[in-house]
Amino acid sequence: MSDCGECPHADKSAEIAVRKVFAILGVDVDDPEKVEEFRMDLRFGKSMRRAADKGILAVVGLGAVAIAGALWAGVVSSVRGGH
Repeated sequence: MSDCGECPHADKSAEIAVRKVFAILGVDVDDPEKVEEFRMDLRFGKSMRRAADKGILAVVGLGAVAIAGALWAGVVSSVRGGH
């Protein structure tokens, strides 16, 4: 094994592995437009995940407000005589 700073075999192996991974994902790394489209798809997925997280937070908040409202209505009803 050589003690040089670079290993052409490792570099070539890494390049082949990266190309295979992107090929599995359906991206031609030799086509810059395809790579940019892939990056845009990743960004879109990220924005959808963030929107879903905010939506879940909104649903949980709405549920908490509904429970608090029901409790308050029960308290007010019992104070007014149980109507």
